[in-house]
Amino acid sequence: MLYTYYRETLLEQWINNKCLSQGILKPSDLDISRIAEAFGVEVLTGEYPSFSDNEEKVIFLNKHADPAEARVIFFHELCHVLRHAGDQRRMHALFKNAQETEAEQFVLYAAIPFYMFAKLPVPDYRNEAVAYIAEQFDVPEGLAEQRLDQIQRRVLHGSLLAAAQDTKRREFEHQWSPETQRVLSQLERQLGGKGGL
Repeated sequence: MLYTYYRETLLEQWINNKCLSQGILKPSDLDISRIAEAFGVEVLTGEYPSFSDNEEKVIFLNKHADPAEARVIFFHELCHVLRHAGDQRRMHALFKNAQETEAEQFVLYAAIPFYMFAKLPVPDYRNEAVAYIAEQFDVPEGLAEQRLDQIQRRVLHGSLLAAAQDTKRREFEHQWSPETQRVLSQLERQLGGKGGL
């Protein structure tokens, strides 16, 4: 897969910058305790449903949750603690839905960061790739599949955009005089092919 076409969202960049600044570099670094400590969040486990308290920066996890599911819940609640304000029990449904949507995206980006994913030898066959990603990042296969699909869509989208831009550039080149084409080619060489002309 040509990862050079992948473009991170602003939320993804924010998460990646936070993780990298805390020395979280590989999948084994995505331990709940380490992430919580890195972001100044307390995690308590017990006989209660999982939830978070934004003001106190505490995440409560049910101690009977499957470890892979607990990671998903943890990252979801971490988003609420780090990025959201207010008590969802008292907020307008649209605002609550917006927070939940962002938390679901946060889970994908935080549980399987692209900068880690891109370094792994992900198998070519889909079923093998999903199982491999789930194992490496200790997440349920459903989440691994969702993230793999998202990454593949973004790579495809990026490659289609690049091809369209290249086609558009070539169409414009045919309209330019030979002297203009010569100057643009020289400029592109000087910019090391990064000019996007």
